[in-house]
Amino acid sequence: MGRALRASLGAVWRERWLAPLGLGVALLRGALLLPAFLFLSAVAARAARHGLAAGGGARGAGAWGLAALTSPRVLAVAAGLWLAGWLLWGALRAAWIAGALPVLAARLSGAPDRPGLPSGAAWRFGPVAVAAAAGALLDLAGQGLVAATALGAWALLPRAQGSLHPGAVATVVAGAATAAAFLALALSVLGDAAVARAAASGEGPGAALSGALSRVLARPAAFVATALGVALAGALAVSSLEGTAGMALGLVRRAPGFLLAVPEGLVHLAGALVAAAVELWRLAALAVLALGGAPAPLSPRAAPPPEPPPAAAPSR
Repeated sequence: MGRALRASLGAVWRERWLAPLGLGVALLRGALLLPAFLFLSAVAARAARHGLAAGGGARGAGAWGLAALTSPRVLAVAAGLWLAGWLLWGALRAAWIAGALPVLAARLSGAPDRPGLPSGAAWRFGPVAVAAAAGALLDLAGQGLVAATALGAWALLPRAQGSLHPGAVATVVAGAATAAAFLALALSVLGDAAVARAAASGEGPGAALSGALSRVLARPAAFVATALGVALAGALAVSSLEGTAGMALGLVRRAPGFLLAVPEGLVHLAGALVAAAVELWRLAALAVLALGGAPAPLSPRAAPPPEPPPAAAPSR
């Protein structure tokens, strides 16, 4: 696990030009989800204006706005816009992963010819997108498991207070909650490992998912610890960067607000850039673990093996 983390971190550092592209994909998520919120804001504002024109005052405007926002047609349109934004962002993220992971895989394997990001995004987008959809379903299954465990604990603990062994019941509930949280994290890591394997090796989504499942079942603690370790390191890096910059900006708090807006925005942008690099590090480390070593980059269509040389004619 330690070697995978070190090797993937070195590959991300050498191919650090990929991080700004990941930052752009992360920023596009908010832009693609913005139409749903703009639509709801426009509907609420128009309904409030109608309420004020009807003479209902502030209370009437609020009632009209609430009635408009809870309309089934408005909710359906907003849900469609939100879902379309999420799907489009998921496709962009899959294209970024499909292009970036082969570059990191070539760096990890030491291949002399390194593929370009556009070729990976073009050839491996389909398998990566299908693996990402399967990973999203696994993540939802994990969240459902945690929610079901929480509901069961909420229903069981009040009844256990009057039982003869409340401590034993609490211990069992705590163990079930811990197991559910671990399984949910393992399912999420399994989906990410399948995506990373499909992008780094060029396998199909089925082969990538089955291969990642076998590797995760063989070393579940390594995968979970890698995901948690990278997430912790990324959180510490981003918080340290923003905290240090905040302390530096605190020395000039007497400056006008419009002058501080630019450096504060740059600090947040730098934090998002570090987060994008950490995401690359996590995917590269999971790819190394899912492939059982340094990934060997494959061409989009593997060439057939070379034919053996013709046998020499027997001499007379």
